[in-house]
Amino acid sequence: MKRNYLYAALLSIGLLHTSCSDDTNVVPNVSEAFCPDAIEMQVPEEFSKLIYTDGTGAEVLPLIKGQEVTLSCTVSPETATYKDVVWSTSDATVASVDGGKVVALSEKGLGYSIINVMPVGMFSGSGVAANLKVKVDEHLRQTTEITLSSESDEVYEGEQLAIKYDIMPESATYRTLAWTSSDTKTATVDSKGVVTAISSGSGTTATVEITATALDGSNVSAKKTIKVKRVVDPVEVSIDQKYSTENGYCCALNEQELKLDFTTNPSDCTLSQLTWTTSNEAVATVEGGVVKFKGFGNVTITATCPNGNSSSINLTIPVGLLRELYHNPNHYSVYNAKQSGNGTSSSHEWHDGYITVTTYSQNATAQRADIKWWDTPAVLHAGNYPIIAIKVDDVKDLYKAEGVTTRNLNFDCVGKSESGADFKALGGGNNKYTGDLLCSDGSHVFIYDMSTLAFGTGGLAPTNESISFNTFQLKYADIKTINHQITYNIYWFQTFKSVDDVKKYITDVDGLTYEVKK
Repeated sequence: MKRNYLYAALLSIGLLHTSCSDDTNVVPNVSEAFCPDAIEMQVPEEFSKLIYTDGTGAEVLPLIKGQEVTLSCTVSPETATYKDVVWSTSDATVASVDGGKVVALSEKGLGYSIINVMPVGMFSGSGVAANLKVKVDEHLRQTTEITLSSESDEVYEGEQLAIKYDIMPESATYRTLAWTSSDTKTATVDSKGVVTAISSGSGTTATVEITATALDGSNVSAKKTIKVKRVVDPVEVSIDQKYSTENGYCCALNEQELKLDFTTNPSDCTLSQLTWTTSNEAVATVEGGVVKFKGFGNVTITATCPNGNSSSINLTIPVGLLRELYHNPNHYSVYNAKQSGNGTSSSHEWHDGYITVTTYSQNATAQRADIKWWDTPAVLHAGNYPIIAIKVDDVKDLYKAEGVTTRNLNFDCVGKSESGADFKALGGGNNKYTGDLLCSDGSHVFIYDMSTLAFGTGGLAPTNESISFNTFQLKYADIKTINHQITYNIYWFQTFKSVDDVKKYITDVDGLTYEVKK
């Protein structure tokens, strides 16, 4: 398409000729050499170091009113016959251009102009063009502060680390910096703030100071100390087996991940030199010792040293196990369903080991705050884990002095079994829990036994297949009588194989005693 347009342009100015042979007019083929494939703009070094990328992704050259810069360009391929170019500016009141010479005129209007260069005869949509956004300031606005940050303060020999920066004020004319390293034998830094680690010297760790300085003569600078570490291969690795199948531990799919504990020899080796593998990516993946759960089943996770020595752990993720202990602030499934009513709204606050729920006004004399499972489906299996238990404060105890005498717990859930049967409303009504254990810390463990407690729809849960619930929540409602918002804590939510396992968990893990209330 580009060749056709150029051909038409050349033909119109008489640069292509026709010749005759007998009765036939012949137009010679247009050589590939006639058509430039690309054009690249060049900026003098003293100005190119000022170019930055703005929020739109455009490369921007900041200029002060009255400044001049002569741009040039290269047309390729070198065999292109016609290399004449045309320069243009999108706003001649901001910046003019004449044969590549740009003059900054004013920041008024948009405050910027797009300088464009393209081969003569090419149409605007050809893509064979180069441009530069020129931003004009009436006067130099100097930097007052520079802040530096990076994802890490450590980098290994041969690796790179990007240092991010902020320049204040945001209106400062120059948005790039001059970068220097205190020891180029330890690490170098390029014009973009990317540090390349060279050597830790004679030790395992060396430090280097990276300095970023404003280019506007303000002498404002910032420094960041980076540690350069030597790569030390691990020769032995050992994964702690406390989470292993052999030790009776089971992982819960809803927890999403597990960070394995492991030791190496030497202890200060470079952990990135370990290779982590999984026997079944459909069940779990692993990176750096952190296992990500993907599905139910058994999986073997292995860490291997460069010399071939390795250590493995077998993990089991059984169907029906739900475990929410509130130890991961970035992921937890059970918390109050945010709703609104009468001008108030419920909320929750995470703490390591529990969450605090704030109620909302159900009506003038009652409060409510449901506990909802957002990470659906929640998969239950009455044959594997028939007991559902939740450790939570009972507002009848907490707010007895304020007149609270009643509350209703209703397990609202909607799901289908593997065979397609519908199951709704565990227990079929309010306060249908099969057990209530009052713990020595004042909280209650409410128990729902699916082996004896039927659903409102579907009857007893089958023991030979799972049920996947896309709606799964414990309605904590009709808290009476109280006319203002209150709070309560949820400590954990889990499924168990038996009620005895629940009791054992309270005593052995929570370290509490309990009293059977129901």
